[in-house]
Amino acid sequence: MDRVSLTSFVDFVLEAGTADVAELLKERRGDMCNDYYSPLRDAIVEMHRRGDDPRVLDAAVAREQNDKKRRIFTRVVDGYRKFLAAGNMKWFDPPKTSYRMGAHDVDVNPELGLAIDETPHVIKMYFRGEPLTPRRTSVTLSVLAGRLGRVCPGHVFAVLDVRHGKLHPLSTPEQRFGVMLRGGANG
Repeated sequence: MDRVSLTSFVDFVLEAGTADVAELLKERRGDMCNDYYSPLRDAIVEMHRRGDDPRVLDAAVAREQNDKKRRIFTRVVDGYRKFLAAGNMKWFDPPKTSYRMGAHDVDVNPELGLAIDETPHVIKMYFRGEPLTPRRTSVTLSVLAGRLGRVCPGHVFAVLDVRHGKLHPLSTPEQRFGVMLRGGANG
């Protein structure tokens, strides 16, 4: 049984539509490579978990050996600082789950659990250079709310465009996608 990250799953859905995601996952499972932003993602999570000063992110950037990657990470950290200025934030462990889609387990793995001004937010971070589209945001939020909504009543589900420091909270899940998930997932 193959494991698929939520980000990879959303990529597949956006590429294939809702027709046969399980079949596309089967075809593309070899395309899943290491995570370019993993060192920075881990540094952000650890910063919040330990209650560290945001300057630890500068140290994470400085540890990067690749010059191009270091330049990109610097811009991403600058955007993340804009988000940090949005309010008082306190860490909690975000919920995680997975579910079956065909022969695959899709991991629903938001990275951040932050009480922002005392309102709990479950956040999936988006790091890529290409713009965060409304469609990608909608699919991601639908999966988060659909799979974690029952265990997190009163929580706000959101996607964070890290580069721009912009939080996209759930407003209305796409009913169409929720129907596809109920029909195609076992569990």
